Amino acid sequence: MSTHQVNCLDVKDFGAETLRIGDLTGDGAPDFLFTQSVYGTRSITCLTATDISGNILWQQGNPSRDNGRIYSDLPVQIYDWDGDGCNEVLYIRQAEYAELFDNDDSFYIERAKRYKGQALMVVLDGETGKEKDSVELPAPADDCILIADLTGRGRREDLVVKDRYWNMWGISHEGKELWHWAGSTGHYPAVADLDGDGKDEVFVGYALIDDQGDVLFDHEPAKGEHQDATYIVQLDDGSWRLLFGNGGIHCLDVDGNKLWHHPLKEAQHVVVGHFRSDSPIQVMAIDRGHRPKEITAHRSDWKEPATLICYDIDGNEIWRREQPDGSWNAAIVGLDWLGGNSFQSVLVYSRGPENPAVIYDGEGEVIDVFRMEYTADRTEEDRQSHFYVTRADLWGDSRDEVVFFGSRGACIYSNSRPLNIPTLYNNNLYQGM
Repeated sequence: MSTHQVNCLDVKDFGAETLRIGDLTGDGAPDFLFTQSVYGTRSITCLTATDISGNILWQQGNPSRDNGRIYSDLPVQIYDWDGDGCNEVLYIRQAEYAELFDNDDSFYIERAKRYKGQALMVVLDGETGKEKDSVELPAPADDCILIADLTGRGRREDLVVKDRYWNMWGISHEGKELWHWAGSTGHYPAVADLDGDGKDEVFVGYALIDDQGDVLFDHEPAKGEHQDATYIVQLDDGSWRLLFGNGGIHCLDVDGNKLWHHPLKEAQHVVVGHFRSDSPIQVMAIDRGHRPKEITAHRSDWKEPATLICYDIDGNEIWRREQPDGSWNAAIVGLDWLGGNSFQSVLVYSRGPENPAVIYDGEGEVIDVFRMEYTADRTEEDRQSHFYVTRADLWGDSRDEVVFFGSRGACIYSNSRPLNIPTLYNNNLYQGM
């Protein structure tokens, strides 16, 4: 195994299960943005910007060890919103939940029966964290932010926003509501210009919405199901494939025709990439398999372990790899771990407290193993906390680094193998050749 731990960050009391990566200072190097919230909601309480060594650049709000966990995705992004060449931080400040639904007395607060005021997308200066601007949004639109080109600007400067599961809006850069769509939104939409008109379409798993808000197709979800993952990919012949996971994994064309479908227990993540040589692209999916009774009683009949499955783009299964016991929460991330012209890999994490994260190559072989690491002052209870994993090319060497992050810690791993580069030949002291 050839992993190298580059750094272990002291996240003090600002550790979080939501992390965004981008250049905040304008020096060309990536920075981290840790985002805390009230658990069970999407109410953001603290934003902490650091460099990749963990040095704090700025902080908005009050950090708390109690607010590092998340219940869902949070509405925060790093993006050059005003087009001045420097990144801003975008986050949504919730409208007031003035009245909850009668049956909404659980710990998880997903929407309100009545709101007071508007939601607000706040624009912060990336370098200082100071507020620069804001955009009013529909009051329920506080679940996530997706940046898209809905108005043909030639650059993604508009917004797609949604509530938890029921509504989605297209919003112009200036804050004008372009359209509203009601339906099963699932967790997160995806955008691409599928018809080549210079404007993005929005794929929400069961439906495809064009830039005007017109519904191009809409499939009724099965009872009780929602979309857990979406992926849009263009093939070498110019055609598109729309993939999503819910109870199974589905592949559609742009007209909504189902090209193939594999029923699974819960296809929580779907990743498309070039993992092997026998076909142009492949699809990786994780079937989360069995959940213990104390987690979800009505799914106690799940007997299969979590399983990583590799398909070709036509839906033919290439291989599958069962994960260890206790890996019901397993998730996957595609990454360029080997760099250069090598094939992509897939990282599987959250395989249970005793099971490390692993990287599989396109042949289904484990090529690296690593664990979440914490600073020395963390308690044993801290070390049992949940964590997430993302990847980014932090050093600019064409290879992704792996970043573990959670409410009690963060750490960075790199690939310590020498990068495979073309052989240099005809070398001499006269470098004009």
